Amino acid sequence: MPGDVWVVQEGTADPFRSTSLLSSDREDAMTELPGVQRAVPVYARRIAIGAAVGAPNALFMAVGSPGTATAVADHDLVALDGYFPGPGDVSIQEVLADDLGVDVGDSIPLLGETFRVAHVEPGGNPLFALGYLHETDGERILRAGGFVNFYLVTLTDGAGDPTVESLTGLVPGSDVRSSDELAAAVRAEVDRGFLPVVGALVAIGYVIGGAVVALTTYTSTIERSRDFAVLKAVGASGPFVYRVVIQQSFIVATIGSIAGVGGAVGVATLVRREVPEFVTDLRPFDAAVVGVSILFVAVLAAYVPVRRINRIDPAMVFRA
Repeated sequence: MPGDVWVVQEGTADPFRSTSLLSSDREDAMTELPGVQRAVPVYARRIAIGAAVGAPNALFMAVGSPGTATAVADHDLVALDGYFPGPGDVSIQEVLADDLGVDVGDSIPLLGETFRVAHVEPGGNPLFALGYLHETDGERILRAGGFVNFYLVTLTDGAGDPTVESLTGLVPGSDVRSSDELAAAVRAEVDRGFLPVVGALVAIGYVIGGAVVALTTYTSTIERSRDFAVLKAVGASGPFVYRVVIQQSFIVATIGSIAGVGGAVGVATLVRREVPEFVTDLRPFDAAVVGVSILFVAVLAAYVPVRRINRIDPAMVFRA
């Protein structure tokens, strides 16, 4: 969203798990403060879509209009369309649209009124699904009644602590949080609730994958022990046999790693298309770590049996 800091009710942890109520009509006074470029009210409430028990729900927000391109500084107004739908319109995330079975142009019921879906934004997940309303619609149907939930403030370059302190002084019982702080609070909740489970599954998959690579390489090397013994019988040195085995293992592991990463990208793309809430972040660093680990396991798994092969008497090959 186009803003630097959020003015919230004191004690508010984040927009999803806390309720914040502040005095309305303070944006003009905030804008007059030195260091403040713009202050807009934000209305927010988690509501169900429809009256049925168990109906999908989302946190709907209504943000005051950012105004002109000059007012939003470096933000692209076209990119911000999803945050500022027109009167009677609503913008929802892809995961919520998929859950409701709606698309752009369809209608959804919200608190006894009907709104047209004007935008379907990519992303989202069932726990933190978001929707956006026009400011006037949000103030009306979210039952603000003289209160706002947050103020979203854009600061000028060089604005510091005095500006932040002045903001809290204008709204009794308020606190100021940066956008990064609120994002970190939401992320911490996800980290505590989901990442330990996901991390355990990743660790299990990592161990199983490494074991499969090691066993495959080890078995393949053992099965060709007669061929390597023949090499020794015709005069190949121990270091030469080591080099042949390790090079072959390295090449196979490299090809397998590249194919695995390519397959992961393809599968993730297909799954994300069918299940929007499936979040995948394939980072080059992670792919590199896994690739190096697999190469190490493959080389080590080849080195162990080749030591045994190098101790074989070449004459044993011709006994039969």
